[in-house]
This record gives sequence, structure tokens and C-alpha cells, in this order.
Amino acid sequence: MTAILARCYEYCRGVACVTILGASIARAQTVNGKIATQSGGVLKPVAGAIVALLDSSGRVVTSKLAEDGGSFSFLAPSAGRYSVRVDRVGFRSSVTAPFLVRQADSVDVPITIVSENVSLRAIIVSADRRCLVRPQEGVATAELWSEARKALNATQLTQLAQAASKSRRDPHRFAVRWRTFKRDLEPHTLTPIRDEQVELEGETVTPFVSADPEMLARDGYLSGTIETGGTYYAPDAAILLSDRFLDTHCFRLQAADRDRRDDLIGLAFEPVGLTSHVRAGHVDVRGVLWLDRTSAELRYMEYTYVNLPIEANTQQAGGRLEFRPLPDGRWIVWRWYIRTPGLERQRISLNSQTSDWRTEVARIHENGAELLEVMPTGTRRVTLASLRGRVVDSLRGTAMIGVRVFLSGTSFAASTEADGSYRIDSVPPGRYTASFIAPGLDSLLIDPPAHELSLSAGEDKRVDMAVPSFRTVSRDLCAVPLADSASMIRGIVRDSGMAIAGVQVRAEWSEVLRAGANGLRTQPVWLETTTTSGGRYSLCGLPAATRITLRARRGRAATTSAQHPLGQGELRRVDLALR
Repeated sequence: MTAILARCYEYCRGVACVTILGASIARAQTVNGKIATQSGGVLKPVAGAIVALLDSSGRVVTSKLAEDGGSFSFLAPSAGRYSVRVDRVGFRSSVTAPFLVRQADSVDVPITIVSENVSLRAIIVSADRRCLVRPQEGVATAELWSEARKALNATQLTQLAQAASKSRRDPHRFAVRWRTFKRDLEPHTLTPIRDEQVELEGETVTPFVSADPEMLARDGYLSGTIETGGTYYAPDAAILLSDRFLDTHCFRLQAADRDRRDDLIGLAFEPVGLTSHVRAGHVDVRGVLWLDRTSAELRYMEYTYVNLPIEANTQQAGGRLEFRPLPDGRWIVWRWYIRTPGLERQRISLNSQTSDWRTEVARIHENGAELLEVMPTGTRRVTLASLRGRVVDSLRGTAMIGVRVFLSGTSFAASTEADGSYRIDSVPPGRYTASFIAPGLDSLLIDPPAHELSLSAGEDKRVDMAVPSFRTVSRDLCAVPLADSASMIRGIVRDSGMAIAGVQVRAEWSEVLRAGANGLRTQPVWLETTTTSGGRYSLCGLPAATRITLRARRGRAATTSAQHPLGQGELRRVDLALR
């Protein structure tokens, strides 16, 4: 009997299980309905409301956004008593009377709600602002949290619905055009030191993917160390709505500062027992959810990190998320950024004899994005970019013809025309490194210049490139730029075909000097260097129009090479082989 059951089980794992699964879905119980509001005796559908299926204890079983026409549909996990709650940002919530759902039953629940606006103008922020964990109903703090929760929940459901709609046709699916930015800011004035921006287009953007709430409560919002570089985590909508966050953080009312809009009221959050304990090395977050007093809509959230191992103010370590509603009732994060401190160690003098090292915030790294446009699905803008420019030879002052210009790590490339111009089309937006390949550079052992650049959607960017001038090459190879009248020789020294480091290379020539009133005499002069890794050497500041002899020696192996006179500003390559 056991063997027979085992064979039946294996069979069900194959084809037969499809029939069984289909039967289980067919017997599932569903809750369907439409949401409407009455206006002037006419029922009007309500789209974009947050619809939640509640069990008999009032716990949320599942939730979603109402479709066009106000319709919704739920799969109830089992038979029992349920109710439906309807939330709308800025309006009073509605809960239906409990109803019975039988096994394999389909229940229709039409809902007519009263559009009663919520106003936060009557709430007064008193001096006694106790920090409450999970504030109870009826408390002003609870009222603010209720309205903030609606916007956070709508934002989270919008992101989930947008991700799910990629695999199916959905009238709510939309596309967005957004701009990302990476900046380095001066820590005191927040003036940009470096600013990189790229425009992109695609599906809606999740500002950042935070970690599991349990992990954050256990390990904190910083993994690694701030000194050696770590990962900062930010509280997104899913984190703020999680039970773990609500159990470990308390809430209190926050009045707007004088320099802020007086029509805002804040709901501040911070770790429980912040003033009495925060575990050593455990980085947490505190912040404020700012709501509009008139509409009760969530405008933005600011947060900063608590218990960082350095003195960093709220502008140097923290972030901000700005929320906006879409016309169909969905909510999105419209703009966001996260700031993290960039540290440097600096020596400070304690007195005339002693000094010490101190770690300071030298710059602030800011990463973020902002939506520029929300578009219907299928809408396309100019999404590809182009790169053009001209390549010249600074050593000779001429255009470089037939040079291959390319974007490193990609297949995007072009060859220069007769005037040295090039053009690369149909490049996706992003960050690239542009360079070129020229035989003259390879023969002189000069690395081609690399240009880091950002391309935005629809951008036509010009980047001119050039073979480095003699002065630039000499500065890089000789530590100081040489005069245009001087010359250089560089090359590779090999022994039995292998490039050898540590070989002494000498350039010898003679100078004519005046001896007495009418006499002349010659004086031997030499310049010496040693080959580096790869067998390379450079002899800088050689005289022009002078015969020079090169000598290389390594132990008993040596070689000699007589050179024709160099021209002014000439860079000549001479490879030497030891014998």
C-alpha cells in the first residue's frame, strides 16, 4: 500500500497536479465589490482608494488599490466573517459591517462611502510632547499617524502593482522619466563640489530597496564601518509600516520651525528610549513625517542617523523623500536623496611638540533622483543619446584621421573623418569612459586620454580629444614640464626577448665649452635612469641637434646605440636589447 501511495504522489507531482491545483482555485472564496460616493443624488465610482480585507479580529488579511470604476476583488484564505475597510488620503476611513463568506462562495460587497474630509488644523502641538509607541485611537498623534499611514500604504501598493503589471496588461501601468544625481557637497555650506546627472526613462522607480525590518532592528542601519566604508540603509514605506519598526520606535507631534511653512504639522519618530540607551555601534534612524494641515496629505519625510561614531549633523547624514499623488489615486515618491559623510584623517597640533590625528567630515556624498514626468504606458520620448567631437594631434597640431573612438566596455565606437571629427549615435543614457586608439600613441608608449562622461536621454554631447602635447607628456613622465626646445627618448629594454626592470640606461653626448679667450674644448655629459616594471625608461631634457649615444647595462649584459640628432620638442622611442 505504501508503494502505491508513493507512486501516486510522484504522478501528482507531474501532470495530474495541474488538475488538482485548478480544482482548488475553483473552490476558492472571493470577495468582490465596487466603491462609490454619493454626490447630488448620483453615485460616482471612487478609483485609487486603498481597500483592505479584514478578518473577524480586525487584522488586515490583504490590501490593494481600487481599479478604474472603483472595483476590487479579493481571494479570502478561508471561510469566515470578514469586513472591508476603505482608506483615502485626506478623507475619513470607512469600514463595512461584518459579512459571512462560506466555503467556495463568491460575495458581492457594494460600498457607498461618505466623502468627509480630514483637517489637521485643530491639532495643537503642546509643550508636553510624549513619545508614544503605537499611539491609540483618539490621540492627536494617532490621527496624524493614521493619515501618514494611508499615503505610505498607497505608495507601497503603487510600487507593488507597478511591478506586478510588467507581466500583464494593466490600464494603471505607467512610465516615468527621471533624473538621477550624484554629488559631493561641501560639508558646511552644502555647495556642490562635484555634480553628475543622468536622465533616464522606464518604469516607475523605487527610491531605494531597504533591508528586512528584523535585520535593521537587530543590526542597525549601517553595515560595515563608517571609517572604512559601509552601507547605509534608509527607511522606506515598507519599513515605516512594519510591526518591527512600530515596536522599536515611538511617535510624537512636531511643530514646524519658523523658517518652514506654517501649514505643515510633523509626526516625529525616534528609537524607543533614545535618551537612555542606544546600543554601542547600533546605528538607528529618527525623523519627521510632514503633513499638510488642510488636506492631511503627506508631503515629505526627513530622517537622520542616530549613534554614528562621528559628530555629523542632520545635513551631513540623513535623507529626504517627497510624496505626490497621481490623478488616479496612486501615490509615488517624487524626489528623494540620501546623504552620507565622507571622512578624512587630518593631523592636528596639540602643542609645539606633540600632534594627533583627527577624523573629520571632508565632504558629503549625496545620491538621489527626481521624477520629471509621469507618462501613460507605451509613451516614448527620445531616450537615446549621441556623442560627437574631434580628435587632434597636439604634438603635430594636425587632425587625426581614421582613429577609432570608443566607449570603454561597450561596442559603441566610430572612426574619425578627414577633419578628425567623429560621431557615435544611439547610445543608452548612462555613465561612460570615452577614449581612442591611435598607432602613434602605442609606438610612443603613451596611454590615450580617458574622458569620464554622463549621457542623458536625448542629449547630443560634444567631447573633443587630443594626443597629449609634448609639454603634457613631459610633465607626466618627468615630474616637471620641459621647454619646447628640449627633447625626450623613451623605450623598453629587453634581455632574451623579455622586458627587464632595474637596468641602467645612460644617454651620453658632448658639449662644446669656451677655453680661455679664443680656445674651445669639449666636455662629456651624461643623463642616467633605471628601467621600471615592464622594462620602460624615460630620458628627459635631452639637447636637440646633438649626437647622443645610448648605453644600457645589467651585470655583464650591455648594449650601445648611436642616435641621430633629436629635433626640438621631439619624443623618440628607442628600444634596446641587451647582449
